[in-house]
Amino acid sequence: MSRKQSRSRRSRNPSSQYKVKNRDVLQKIFTEVLFPENQIFADWILHGNIKWKPEQLVSQAILFGWQENKHLNDRFEFTLKTCHDIGLTHVGNSYTSMINALAGYGEQLRIPVRKQLHQTAESISGKHFRVGKYALIAFDGSRLTTPRTKSNEDAFCAPNHGSGKTAKYRKKQTKGMRRSKNEKNKPHQPKPQVWLTMMWHMGLKLPWTWKIGPSNSSERAHVQDMIEEEEFPENTLFCGDAGFIGYPLWSKIINSGNDFLVRVGANVSLLSEQADFSMKSGGIVLCWPKGQMKSGAKPLRLRLKKVTLGKTTVWLLTSVLNGRDLSVKRMVKLYKMRWGVENYQARYAGRHPLYLLAA
Repeated sequence: MSRKQSRSRRSRNPSSQYKVKNRDVLQKIFTEVLFPENQIFADWILHGNIKWKPEQLVSQAILFGWQENKHLNDRFEFTLKTCHDIGLTHVGNSYTSMINALAGYGEQLRIPVRKQLHQTAESISGKHFRVGKYALIAFDGSRLTTPRTKSNEDAFCAPNHGSGKTAKYRKKQTKGMRRSKNEKNKPHQPKPQVWLTMMWHMGLKLPWTWKIGPSNSSERAHVQDMIEEEEFPENTLFCGDAGFIGYPLWSKIINSGNDFLVRVGANVSLLSEQADFSMKSGGIVLCWPKGQMKSGAKPLRLRLKKVTLGKTTVWLLTSVLNGRDLSVKRMVKLYKMRWGVENYQARYAGRHPLYLLAA
């Protein structure tokens, strides 16, 4: 065998000392990068009967959310086996114990876990964290149906839902049947639903933060609460669909030192800053509702642009006034990237136990 052939064979079959196992990589990610022991939960004092550790419990919840098994028991058993394979032995040994621990200690876990994940994402993501100078975060809301239990109905159903005379569920779904059959098919109230509003990092394609509430919650109010309560990266550009409009939301984003990019329609009233303003191409506009005028609040100066998305013409509104910082071409590109949050919501929303940390 020639020296060249021998070298080629060694390259195709590297020795075992150069092989890296997925198990070892996963163990390092959880135990050294994300949740090192005795760091973010170093000051915690747990009840003496508790067998799990906070770092390992959160790691278990993340692993559980990654599972694709159809049946809940299969997903948990595979998660538990994975935890033991990577050295996580102080975890919930049953699905019930894991969920109860997350629900009971969610408030204490939520802030340190969120902070740690955000810092880690920014430190290791490199060029994917920002586009230009902006950290891109999209938001979107969706409803998730939950099991019809008494506790879920009390927590998530709207108090007066279905009490109106025209409520859909009060109407007979067996029109034309005999009365005896109607009695067997009485109308039922819809199942309780959870409103989940998610902020999603567009560069990393991962959830950034979220908020849950009953079915009659407002996604705009959720976003306002998150902007007010939480910290976001410097120069964050929030991207939203046509539902995220209005002076209260936009002013809160601007006052936080960040910017936004949203699609607007005929339901938004804007004032032209100049007399020769033309709606054909857009320009600098003012958002100044009558209520804000009377209260003495300042108008919001915004930039409106008419763009084409595929075969559709839409209006995009942004608080970035300088076209050099955010060109029309980049506005279109970023708004298309925002669609990823809707795909993520449709596929994964509600299945991850870490959502309990936002309860």
